[in-house]
Amino acid sequence: MKKLLIMFVIMGIAVVSLAACDNNNEPQAVEARAIFELDRVVLDESEEIYHGHGTSFEHAKLTFVGEEQGGNVLIQIGDIIIQASINPSREHPSFESGYWHHHLYAGSTESGSPRINFYELLAHLGIDDNPEADDNTQSTYQRGNLHYIVETGEYRLRLTIDGVIHDLMFIEI
Repeated sequence: MKKLLIMFVIMGIAVVSLAACDNNNEPQAVEARAIFELDRVVLDESEEIYHGHGTSFEHAKLTFVGEEQGGNVLIQIGDIIIQASINPSREHPSFESGYWHHHLYAGSTESGSPRINFYELLAHLGIDDNPEADDNTQSTYQRGNLHYIVETGEYRLRLTIDGVIHDLMFIEI
């Protein structure tokens, strides 16, 4: 597990490093497109814990780098940073419904590419497993979902832990 996490961090650094080079291989500044910090954790859509105080989610953050389509998101939970490539489309029906779904790829954002897996990457949280989610190209494999809530401008990272839905709600800083 630790080796897998290290591999993802190294892969994330490599992707950001490649994005920081122009055609002459000269480094260019990489700037965050947007940064969102944890505002609250909502348990089973009722109990709210502001800023995740007293939970493993305190100081969680989402940092978006690069283009909206084909860029990256760095998901920080505690001391762990997960890099995921994203390729959301405003034409996706989820945008119109108000909960814009973001696929979280382990590398390439082409359709059918492998996804990240929160169950493995954040094993210390005890995220519920779904043994039937064995296709690493599908959203269920992620064992968690990232949505942009169009009406409020917030991001929601949804994880299920011990049968309890944990909605990590992020606001832009």
